[in-house]
Amino acid sequence: MTNIKDIKAGDVMSGKLKHTSPDETVSDVIGLMREYDLEEVPVVKDGEVVGFISDNTFIDRRNLSFSTKIKHVMNPPPEVKKDYSLVKICELLLSSGYRGVPVTSESGKYEGFISRKDISRTIPSINELKKTSVKDYMTPDPETIEEDEHIGKAKSMMDRYDVRVLPVVDQHEKLIGMIGIQDILNKVARPIPREEKNSKGGEIDSPQRDIEVKSVMSESAITISLNSSIHDAAKKMNERGISTLVVTREGEIKGVITQFDLIEMITSFREADQVYVQISGLKGRSDVYDQMYDMIQKCLGKMNKVLDPLVLNVHVVSHQEDGTQAKYSVRLRLSTDFGMYYAKKVDWNMMEALDEGLDSLKKRVFEDKDKKVEERRHPMYEGIIYEER
Repeated sequence: MTNIKDIKAGDVMSGKLKHTSPDETVSDVIGLMREYDLEEVPVVKDGEVVGFISDNTFIDRRNLSFSTKIKHVMNPPPEVKKDYSLVKICELLLSSGYRGVPVTSESGKYEGFISRKDISRTIPSINELKKTSVKDYMTPDPETIEEDEHIGKAKSMMDRYDVRVLPVVDQHEKLIGMIGIQDILNKVARPIPREEKNSKGGEIDSPQRDIEVKSVMSESAITISLNSSIHDAAKKMNERGISTLVVTREGEIKGVITQFDLIEMITSFREADQVYVQISGLKGRSDVYDQMYDMIQKCLGKMNKVLDPLVLNVHVVSHQEDGTQAKYSVRLRLSTDFGMYYAKKVDWNMMEALDEGLDSLKKRVFEDKDKKVEERRHPMYEGIIYEER
């Protein structure tokens, strides 16, 4: 077993991932991603990493010409050196949304790559995680999609709920498969003829309303039980080459645990005076960030009197149809030194929903604190295991 703070990028990274150059085209890179099952590709020139390209670039920009040069669509490369700690790398992955990052030398030369898969392979050897269980870090009550829905709805749900994989169910809510971003990319990213004048000879197609989920999904969903260990979950992901496990109890879907959850778990080991707060889902609403952070910090300050909050993830979903007033659901997930807490609130006012969600987390934290006090006062409580909070 290894202590988590002793693990460096050089200990985790794989060899150089397949890469591209700035002058390659969108068509070239999509072909590379398909051939080697890649989600991100470093852009390298003269041995140095000069950019980064993600499959989301092609899914989000469906009208992108296949002949477009990568240098016009690539993102700046994230910086990771071989001596960076595993915790620091996970924090970078969490904040950027990337599933992997290139590792470079001090001079910027491309030396290797670290993906979520590489980190997942490391987890069974981490000493601090040997007693953690799936139910402590899973995302409960996951969104699902029925097999007869179209893949356009699946992609919309992935965007809305900030996930890359959805469990697929039949009309009786029975789990029958999984659908992921890569499944959709393989269907929608293909050249189509264009007759318009001065066309580039092909664009990324979007036949999303004509393709049913059941024709694209993986027909077997890999499951794990609530009380399994995080080590077991990581091993199963590694053995099956997957990023998501469905957590079940007596055949009922109770949650999902993903490589993203594992990244968030490791990030909670960061050394910092402040809680790591991540807010997602607020496209075009950057004006409310300051107000949200002020509200969050006040609440976390109160919780800090009884435990150590470590990572708070806040995801906002706007439900709006036919130009009606938007209704907001706010999902909160708080990692602490005492365990994981969740809350979900819905309101016509986004800030009210956030305030109610934070208040719900705070109440649960103090309730659990009171339970611990009672256990210490009364030996008869010793050994009791409390189920989901």
